[in-house]
Amino acid sequence: MGTTRNIAPQHLVDSILQSMHNEIERHGLKVLARYPDDLLVHDRAILSRAAVSGAKIAWMVGHSHTHIVQLGLHSKENELVDCLTNLSSEDRFYLVRVGAAFTMTELDRADFANLERTPVPYCREGIATNFCLNRGNRLVGHCTATNIGDWQKPVYQAKIAPCWDASDLDIAALQLWSERGIVEAAGTLFVRSEITLVERMPMAA
Repeated sequence: MGTTRNIAPQHLVDSILQSMHNEIERHGLKVLARYPDDLLVHDRAILSRAAVSGAKIAWMVGHSHTHIVQLGLHSKENELVDCLTNLSSEDRFYLVRVGAAFTMTELDRADFANLERTPVPYCREGIATNFCLNRGNRLVGHCTATNIGDWQKPVYQAKIAPCWDASDLDIAALQLWSERGIVEAAGTLFVRSEITLVERMPMAA
């Protein structure tokens, strides 16, 4: 999958990653020796899009893996937290809440699984490749995606246009729904994509 423009403050992303690194060291986990890119590349990329004001992020880490889930943006994303409790008995679980700064709280396995119930206020109107995203009764933005590849090797180009009053959290939701829409349209997780953030939609007259 491709990504959109990063929207999270870089200093905040760096601070969260440092706290994650500290927890890995504190618990003697070996993931940075075995698979450093899991945290330093993949998790950083997600945080650069997701660590915005109002975000709730589930994070789990073990000797051989680290995974981030953006909570409260998409029901399918929420469902991942329960799956992540079944990988290893030595895994550690956390909830990161983001505002102007952030907090990181360690959870037990059961409380982490319960994060699946985080309310999702967003809903889609339209098909996977051409939809509006709403938060309650308020329009958040619009996404269009086109397959420029073929049925064997789909390659999607998508454009997302947030509304004039969309928050950074709304834009993070719009990005996530676009990514999941592309996967839905392609019928596979292994699809190449490029998602571009375009000009905000103007305020209605």
